Amino acid sequence: MHESLPVENAGSVPLCLFVEPYGEDFWLEPGEAVTVSAVSDGTNVQFAVTVAAELVSVWLFENGDPNRVVSESHVLDASGTPLECGHQRYDRRIPGPFLRRAVKPDESPDISA
Repeated sequence: MHESLPVENAGSVPLCLFVEPYGEDFWLEPGEAVTVSAVSDGTNVQFAVTVAAELVSVWLFENGDPNRVVSESHVLDASGTPLECGHQRYDRRIPGPFLRRAVKPDESPDISA
């Protein structure tokens, strides 16, 4: 049974972690590690990971079925504390074509750009 996915920023610049299906963004500083997991214990989850420059996108699927998206997930820091969407976002820009303008800490990304 797959229960969690560790994600570590081994790079030298901040890394944007998107957790789908809601596009929640978590910004990892170099050397920072988090764990992505389903909220429901005992759910057999398969993780689909897409990597681009300075960006990682994670989908969770129940029993590996792409038609059964796990919508309730959480991201935990190294001490096991749940992180909020926008963790360390500040005024960063989401890499690539996802967002063409700066994001303020109290805004959600506008993926229609």
